[in-house]
This record gives sequence, C-alpha cells and structure tokens, in this order.
Amino acid sequence: MVVPSHLRALHTEDKEAITDLGPITVAPPGERRSGYFTFTRDPALAKYSWPFFSITGRREGPTFLITAGIHAAEYTGIDAAMRLGRMLDPGQLRGRVLIIPLLNRPGFYERSIYVNPEDNDNMNRVFPGRPDGTWSERFAHWLLNEVIAQCEYAVDLHAGDMIEDLVPFVTYRETGNTDVDGRARRMADAYGAEWLVKAMPTGERSGLLFAAAAARGVAAMIAESGRIGQVEADAVARHVDGVQNILRTVGVLDGEPARVAPARVLNRFEWLRSPVEGFFRCAVRVGDRVKKGQALGEMVDLLGERLEAIESSVDGIVLFLVTSPAIKKDGLLLGVGVPA
Repeated sequence: MVVPSHLRALHTEDKEAITDLGPITVAPPGERRSGYFTFTRDPALAKYSWPFFSITGRREGPTFLITAGIHAAEYTGIDAAMRLGRMLDPGQLRGRVLIIPLLNRPGFYERSIYVNPEDNDNMNRVFPGRPDGTWSERFAHWLLNEVIAQCEYAVDLHAGDMIEDLVPFVTYRETGNTDVDGRARRMADAYGAEWLVKAMPTGERSGLLFAAAAARGVAAMIAESGRIGQVEADAVARHVDGVQNILRTVGVLDGEPARVAPARVLNRFEWLRSPVEGFFRCAVRVGDRVKKGQALGEMVDLLGERLEAIESSVDGIVLFLVTSPAIKKDGLLLGVGVPA
C-alpha cells in the first residue's frame, strides 16, 4: 500500500508524531483523541464546530473514515458513531480510524428533516461541492478534499429520517476501478444487511458523499439502519456491529470477522413520487414484495376525495416509505429495490 505523504509520520513508534488530517488533529500512535474541529479557512463554516474521534494504532495500516448525521435527524447513525468512537481500542487497530458523528451540524438542534437550515439544501446531494458555492457546497468541498479524499475507506451511516420507515440495507457505487469496487463490495457484504443496492434511482439528484468518495479512489459505502427518527437499541447495535465487522474484514481491527450471509443484490432503486399535492394513504409496509402495476396506496385531497392511485412501476422490495401522509406535488412516497 502506498501511504500518503501527509500520514507517513503516523507509522513511527514516536508518540510525539502527531499530524493533521485537514482541520483535524490526528491522535499519535497507540492513542485516542476526541474533540471538535472547524473549517477556519471559510468564515461561514467556522462559526460551527464538529465533533470527532481519532483512534490510531501502533501498527501500520490504512485510514478508515466513519461519518454520520449528514441528515441531522437520522439518529441511530449518530449514536452508533459516538459509541464506536468511545469503544474502539487503539491497541487493537492497524492504521487509524477517524469518526465524525455529526456532519449536518446546523440542522441537529433544529431537528431538521433532510436539509441543512443554512441554505435549505440536502447536504448529501451537493458533493463534490464548490469553494465559492452555497453553505452546503462549501462544506462538501472542504470535507471531501481535506478529509475524505485522504482516506482509503469510508462508511457513511444513515437511518430512516423522522418521517421514514425502512428495512436495513447497504449501498455502494461501482466506479469501474476494480480495486476500489472490489474493496467497497467486500465492505458492503461484511456489514450484514440483507439487501445491497448498487445504484441510485434514475432522475434522482447526484452529489452523494459516498459516490464522490468512490470517484476519488476511496472504497466507500452507505449503511442504513433505523426508522422514523427513533433511537432503537437494535438499530444502533446493527450499525456498531456491522462497522466493527467491516473493520475486521479489511484488517483495521484485530479479530476474525463474523461470517455473515452476503447481501442480496438489488441492481436498481426506484423512488416513487406523487403527481399531486394531498394526503397519502399508504397500502404497503417496508419489506413487502410488490409487483409492477400493484396498488401501493392513493392520494386524496383534504376532503378525502381520491386524486390519484399510486401504483408500482416495477417488481421489487419496498425498502423505505414516507410515514407522514402530508405530501407536496412531486413529494417522495417510497422506494422500491429491484432485484438483478
């Protein structure tokens, strides 16, 4: 493995060898560091601080990034990232693990759904960002270039937002680079989810963190666990256990990885949106198998008059659905994964 020049100091036995990963001061070998960082080079970003953990082993190895909370109300990912930051033992690591438990810092205490209140944009739709763009675009630019692109591996933890129910699944994006794609698939299979989605839906905005990371040569994936903004112990544990199994699988964390069934591949992901504004009466649940043309629910107006029947455009599995019935025109209703 070729070690980036800015990280070579970490492969010494010198406890004083501390280096930076962008705005983050990395822990010296054999130690853990936690605290807050900011992007001092951008005044609009610098008014916020972001939590981080840096855990560095004494043995040489890759840099593994764990992020969560790019959607501020997806709480199981945030909680799992905090727990991992406190439990990972430097003595059991090769290389280093960097954890940022909350990316959407402006939205967290606002309990913001989907978007960043600084500019009302979805922070997971603006990568690779721009240094002279909106708040979210500038954040994406600095995070990608100063932190993400300096890592070999990245896992972005997600959950069902406050108005989303879902079944656990993982996602990675194929780049055509056999090394990057192979490592990402190995990570995704090690997490232990039943379903793996290999592509975002046609027509959905690009700009996802993990896809931008993959384009920069980082083996990256998303893991989804948790529902409707709740902090459920089993959903948090799934993230914690899944990430640890990934770390063991790629050789960052000591121990034999658990044998888990490889995820079942879904080659397509279709998101259904409402053609009208109204009240959504949903007729399916997450995990249901549906057929093309099957009724999934209906849109009615505020007097209960039927406006539109909602039918599935594909055969597949309902991976998530919006639990709030209040739907704007073109509002998201649910997502169906389509098997190979």
